[in-house]
Amino acid sequence: MNPTGLHRWLPRLILAAAAAHLAVGAVESAPHWRDMLAEGLWNTVANDDAPRMTALWFMFSGVALVGLGLLARRSVLATGALPVEIGWLLLLSGVPVALLEPVSGGWALLALGALAVYATRRSAPDRA
Repeated sequence: MNPTGLHRWLPRLILAAAAAHLAVGAVESAPHWRDMLAEGLWNTVANDDAPRMTALWFMFSGVALVGLGLLARRSVLATGALPVEIGWLLLLSGVPVALLEPVSGGWALLALGALAVYATRRSAPDRA
């Protein structure tokens, strides 16, 4: 299959957003990760340690976004199109993030989700 337009670019954009997320997480939480590594990693994130929990979940969500981007890429390579579910997942993730933390990457998730839904709706066959 030969993907075109947004179908070709959206997986790349998702992966770029994931890379940015992981880079920001690595830079912003570097002191916490250094401390956790120095302590041997095992059981170094307690429920009452908000900075370490934030570092862990920020990085984990970046890895999840990498996974979504890779799945989107594989689907586009196999079928030539992006599944609409990718767009809805990005929108569903972006809404609470943007509402609860307006100065965040939630807006990027919303934009990517809207583009993905638009691309899939635009390329869908006409319904009678």
